[in-house]
Amino acid sequence: MKVREGYYSEQVRNKAFEEIQPHLSARQFSVYKIIHQYGPISTEQIASMLRVYPHTLTPRVKELRELGLVEFAGTSISDVSGRTVSLWRTKTEQLKLF
Repeated sequence: MKVREGYYSEQVRNKAFEEIQPHLSARQFSVYKIIHQYGPISTEQIASMLRVYPHTLTPRVKELRELGLVEFAGTSISDVSGRTVSLWRTKTEQLKLF
């Protein structure tokens, strides 16, 4: 039977989520999932998706950075404020941590 393209990478992604989830708080995992799915993404955009203020997520992004799960991915201009914002993405080496 032929396996559709992307099947195996999806299985690896799903396994990564299963392994990471027990090590994170619910908010950390929510932020991680959004960064993984939509990254590179700004804290402001994550906050919009979670319907919270950006300042409530900044510590969670910092914690994920310190755990080695997310990294800086460049800058962009905010649609809301017009200011430069940092973009975040998940690190590919994350599975080695768990």
